[in-house]
Amino acid sequence: MGLIGFSFGIDPPGFRIRVRPKAVCHYSSTLVEKGAGLASASPRDALREGRWVKLICGASMDDVPFVETLCEIYTLAGVDCIDCAADPAVVGAVLAGIESANGILAAHNLRPTRPFVMVSVNDGEDPHFRKAVFDPLKCPADCSRPCERVCPTNAISTAGVSERLCYGCGRCLRSCPLGLIIADTYVRSPEEMIKLLQNYPIDAIEIHTLPTHVDEFATLWSSIGSWVLQELKLVAVSFPDSDDLEEEIQVRSEVLNVGDRADVIWQTDGQPMSGDVGRGMAAKSVRLAQKVLQLLETLSIPGFVQLAGGTNDATVELMQKRAIYGKAAGVAFGGFARKTTLNALQISPNHALDSAIRLLEPIKAHRNGD
Repeated sequence: MGLIGFSFGIDPPGFRIRVRPKAVCHYSSTLVEKGAGLASASPRDALREGRWVKLICGASMDDVPFVETLCEIYTLAGVDCIDCAADPAVVGAVLAGIESANGILAAHNLRPTRPFVMVSVNDGEDPHFRKAVFDPLKCPADCSRPCERVCPTNAISTAGVSERLCYGCGRCLRSCPLGLIIADTYVRSPEEMIKLLQNYPIDAIEIHTLPTHVDEFATLWSSIGSWVLQELKLVAVSFPDSDDLEEEIQVRSEVLNVGDRADVIWQTDGQPMSGDVGRGMAAKSVRLAQKVLQLLETLSIPGFVQLAGGTNDATVELMQKRAIYGKAAGVAFGGFARKTTLNALQISPNHALDSAIRLLEPIKAHRNGD
């Protein structure tokens, strides 16, 4: 049985991954060796053993230089999957970061690693697929600019919103006292998705869906499902909690109709794009994961459960308290991972790698029964 996913070839036409041996000097041998020790033999092993960790670059994150650095660091830390925007430039940055990390591993005589590359898509309007927009000429001269203070990526300035830096968290939308900031949402066509998947070595796809998107989910899958089941390795379905969660999962499982052709990840999106807000944001995703684990068992629906949406350095402790540590397949880190990496990079790449290793280590430790 395979995993449903987007399997990329080795080198897409016209694209060459860059190797940067000079990056070796950025990291200590001790940290590089420690990260290599956390890496699973394969992403598939990590998923089945309950020590899967995914890095979420952001479905709307277009900051290519940062994505490449982030992926280099987390590949060195032993991550199993990297989830990114379904955009050729961003996918290229992910692949370049992975390749650069492997150049560093080779320089230390350590075995190479290849996390799955996953692209995120949506079946309709979704908060993960949007950019903030406003006309800076309409801002009052005496405005205290709370939007700038709440933006986690410094995407807002007197010139407006940087499309490259904004990943759609929505915090600025609520902060503007005059309501001048709006969200520009988008949906990529099935044709765009398949073209991307055919031309790049992607291993997995994630479909973001909402409770009201039953028909939209079915329409999207009817367009790409056959190709995915024939060619790819893993499909994740990301969803929030809802009053009719049992029916939501059951209907989507029937639409996917995977059978024994692939595995599925059910991603519990507890509090979308909020892991960097505070440790308390982790609780919602943990509660939702516990609920989904029980539903899958009751309904005999196949698949793995992976936490997301508000995950941070408090997640594992809460998983242990709710007795789902080791039962859930793993955890995805997004906003928290990006924020801690950005902050640590202000000190040094070494500090950034250390912070990534410390975030992954409690989950990776499960292989020893810890």
